Amino acid sequence: MKNLNLAAFVAMMGTATLALATKLFFDNLLALGFAYALESGILALFAYYFTVFLARLAHWKDFNETLKNPQVANLYSAMPIAAALSVMMLIKIGIPFFPYNESLAFVFWSISAVFSLFFLVTVPINLKFRVEVRHIMGTWFIPPVGVFVLISAGAVLASAMPWMKTFMAFFNLFALGPAFVLYFLTLSLLYFRTKFEKMPEQNLAPTFNIVLAPVGVSIMAVLFTANLLDGFYGLGPAFSAAARIYSLTFFGYGLWIIFGLILLYKRFVTEMGKIPFSELWWAFVFPVGAFTLATYNIYTVFGFWLFRAAYLMLYAALLGLWGVTAIKMLKKMISV
Repeated sequence: MKNLNLAAFVAMMGTATLALATKLFFDNLLALGFAYALESGILALFAYYFTVFLARLAHWKDFNETLKNPQVANLYSAMPIAAALSVMMLIKIGIPFFPYNESLAFVFWSISAVFSLFFLVTVPINLKFRVEVRHIMGTWFIPPVGVFVLISAGAVLASAMPWMKTFMAFFNLFALGPAFVLYFLTLSLLYFRTKFEKMPEQNLAPTFNIVLAPVGVSIMAVLFTANLLDGFYGLGPAFSAAARIYSLTFFGYGLWIIFGLILLYKRFVTEMGKIPFSELWWAFVFPVGAFTLATYNIYTVFGFWLFRAAYLMLYAALLGLWGVTAIKMLKKMISV
C-alpha cells in the first residue's frame, strides 16, 4: 500500500486559492495562464493522491486506526476540501477546450460531499476519550472548514447548473448548522488550550495559522448561499442582509486574528528560534488564500475601495507565502 501524504492535499488547498484569486481579480493573459497552470497541476495531483487515498481506505482496519490518532485524523478532511476547491476552479477557471467542466465539477462536488460528511462524523467518534488538551491544534479546524468550502463550492456549481439550485439551497442551509456549531466548539477548545497548556513544538507552529481559515470560508459560504436564495420561499432578502452584516463583522474579526497571529509567531521566534521548514508550512498558505477570496467577494458586494486595497495586500501576502513555501519544498525534494 502506497504511503498517503496528507500534506499534499493541504498544498493543493493553498495553491487552489492562489489560482482562484489570480483568475478572479486579474484580467490578462499572463494571469490566466498562471491560473491554468496551477489548476492543471492540482487536478493531476488530486487524481494521483485520491487513488492512493482509496487504496488506504480499502484497508479499513489500518485506516480506522489512523482516525484514532489526534495528530492525524483531522488532516484527512483536507482531501474533500481540495475536491471542493477543484469544483470552484473548474467553474471559475475551467479546463481550456474541455466541454465537460460542469460535469467534472459535479463529480468533484460529490466526492467532497461524501467525505466531508463522513469525516465530520467519524473523526469526533474515533477521537472520543483519546484526546488530551495538548493534542488540540489548528488542524482541528479543518473538518468545519471542509463543510464551509463544500457549501461555497455547491453554490458555485448551482450557478452553472441551474437545475441544482433548489436542492443546493436546502443542502447549504442544512450544512451551515453543523459547520458553525463545530467551528465555535473547536474555537473554544483551542482558546482553552492556549490558556492552560504550554506552547507546542516549533514544527507545529504553522498549524495555528489555520484559525484564520474558517473566517474566510464562512464569509464565502454565507455570501454564496445568499445568491442561491433569490426567490427561495421568501428567504432571499432577509438572508442576504444577514450575510452582508456577517461578512463585515467577520472581516473585522479576521483582521484581529491576523494581528494576533503576527504576535504569536513573534513570540515563537523570540522564545524558540526560527520555525523549521516542513510540509506543515503549507498551513501558512491556505488560510491567507481563503481570507483573500473572502475579501474579494466582500468587495464585489459593497464596491468600497478599502476592500479592494485590502484584497491586493492580501494577494501579495498569499503569493509571497506560496512562492517561499513552494521554493523551499522543491529544494527539499531535490536534496533528498
